[in-house]
Amino acid sequence: ELSNYGEYSGNPTRTETREYVKTVLDLMTRSKHPSGKPKILLIGGAIANFTDVAKTFDGIIDAFKEYADKMRQVGVKIYVRRGGPN
Repeated sequence: ELSNYGEYSGNPTRTETREYVKTVLDLMTRSKHPSGKPKILLIGGAIANFTDVAKTFDGIIDAFKEYADKMRQVGVKIYVRRGGPN
């Protein structure tokens, strides 16, 4: 089941990335899966040449820190695949 697909591009700032990820995590952690299955968060794709991956991942990590307990409570598993030269 795919409940949400999102994309951000255009070299977002750390703050923009953090707020985007917080929105996704808020929706994802409101309740456990009805059958108890883990929820899967995929972070990946080809990163554009102009995107600062370190800055982007800093925003993701900021949001993860804020939602860590909720993510554990609902059983979120995270997989990361990054690409691109940066």
